[in-house]
Amino acid sequence: MEQNEDKTTLDAIHRLMLEISETRGKMKTVKDQLKDIAEQNDEYRALAEELKEVSAKRQTAKKLLEADKDYQVVNSELEELKFKYKDLQEIMSHHLVTYFTETQNMQITDDQGETRQVILSAKVGKPEALFDDK
Repeated sequence: MEQNEDKTTLDAIHRLMLEISETRGKMKTVKDQLKDIAEQNDEYRALAEELKEVSAKRQTAKKLLEADKDYQVVNSELEELKFKYKDLQEIMSHHLVTYFTETQNMQITDDQGETRQVILSAKVGKPEALFDDK
């Protein structure tokens, strides 16, 4: 019975992967259509040109900032904090999955007494390259 349920689930996953892929393709087509329509609008084109000019000026200002020593020090600190934050989130995710696996509980009480929902998330990754070990 469990084998049949696994097969049914796998079939559903395969069907959804195909439908997701098709929908992604349709979304791209519609986005391209929207872009074409927008580019035919004179007011939109004029604003787009202004944005390009402002963007170029912003890039120049950003390069000047990046050469500033104080900016470099603070930016480096921010990058370290971002890395630490991401690492902490990954560790928390691992612990939450373990907590759920052990307890089957979808809620957790934090250290301040507040009950919080445990949110488990999964998605299909990119295809893995197969290597021949010859």
